[in-house]
Amino acid sequence: MRPNESVVIYERGMEDYRLEDAAFIEGLPGIGLVSKISIAYILGKVKPVKICRLYTPHFPSYGFISDGKLLPHFLDVYGVEEPSPTIIAYGTSQPSTSYGQHELCENLIDIAVRHGANRVFTLGGLGGKENVSQRRRIYCSSTDRAFLEKYVRIVDGEVYAGQIVGAAGIMMVVAGQRGLQNMGMLIEIGGSMPDYYAAQRGVEALSKLCYLNMNEVGLSELITISSRTIARLEA
Repeated sequence: MRPNESVVIYERGMEDYRLEDAAFIEGLPGIGLVSKISIAYILGKVKPVKICRLYTPHFPSYGFISDGKLLPHFLDVYGVEEPSPTIIAYGTSQPSTSYGQHELCENLIDIAVRHGANRVFTLGGLGGKENVSQRRRIYCSSTDRAFLEKYVRIVDGEVYAGQIVGAAGIMMVVAGQRGLQNMGMLIEIGGSMPDYYAAQRGVEALSKLCYLNMNEVGLSELITISSRTIARLEA
C-alpha cells in the first residue's frame, strides 16, 4: 500500500461533489510562474467552488509572512461547472523532494478522479530557448502517442524532446498509470520573471483543451486578474 503523508481537508459537504467528464489542470509554481499565473487568471474568470485543501510535510520548510500573518504552503482543489466541467489545482509551492513530488501527485490524481476527471493537462515553463517570440511556443508530451496526437494540434504545439522536472511531468506519469488521457505542455519563457506572455499562451491553450471560452486574453487583463486572484487565494 502506498504511504499517504498528505492531509486532505474537505470543505463541508464536498466529499461527494462530482463533475461528469471533467478535465483536470494543475497550477503549481515553477519556471517563470507560467502555470500559477495561468491558473490564477482562469480561477478569476470562472465561478469555482472549493472542494478541499491539501497539506504535505514535503512542502518547503519556510513560510511567508504577510502583514504579520504566517502563510503556510497549501494546495487547493476547485470544481468548475461552467462553461465546462473542470477540476483545478492551485498551490503555493511544489514539494522540495522527489519522494514528496510523487506522493503529492498520487494524491492529486486520486482526488481528481474521485470528483470526475478523466483527462489531465499539466503546464510549466521552459527556459534556455533562444529567439523567444512574443507568442511563446508550446512543447507537448504525453505518456501515450495517441493522446499527444489528439491534443497537440488543438493547442498549435510542437512535440517535445527533453526533460520535464517536477509535478508537470510526474502528474502525467501517474495519470497514464491510471489509464487517463493526458498531455503536458512546456511553454518557452523569456527573460522576465514572471513571464506573462508565456502565461497568456498557457491560458489560451488550457481554454481550448477544456472549453473555457478564454481564447483571446489581453496581457493587461491577465496581469490584473491573476494578481488580484493570487492575493485573494493566498490571503
